Amino acid sequence: MRLGGFALHMNNLLLKIADKLRVPYDPSPLRRDEVVRFLSQRPALSHEEWHRRFAPDIPLDFVSWFRDTCSKYFEYDLSAALPDDRWVEDLGLYDATFGDVDMDILEDYEARYGAKLPDDGHTCFPTFGQFLRALWLYAQKQKNAA
Repeated sequence: MRLGGFALHMNNLLLKIADKLRVPYDPSPLRRDEVVRFLSQRPALSHEEWHRRFAPDIPLDFVSWFRDTCSKYFEYDLSAALPDDRWVEDLGLYDATFGDVDMDILEDYEARYGAKLPDDGHTCFPTFGQFLRALWLYAQKQKNAA
């Protein structure tokens, strides 16, 4: 086994040990590594490029806030995340992140935009893009209601 292969083997071993010792609320290092590798296979997009390609109807400053905030609370770079990426399966929500990351994002949103998502138990946004659009629409509803 070459030195590079040995280092990779040791890294994988340490990740497995850390995963076994973690508290369920904490991120799985194995899952986090898997998601980071998945995202690293794509090109990172600037806020301007992402906005132009996927959300030209939403203001750039909102798109920038959303992408930066998600990366901040996920604690890894989501600049390669695409609108159709599923929160749990593709981006590792709950497994690769802390268990309350979604609440942190919503609290940040509520503080910044003064809007709150309805707590009706039917609110579900399975993809990155659907969540972005929902937050934008609720912010606009709140703004128009004021």
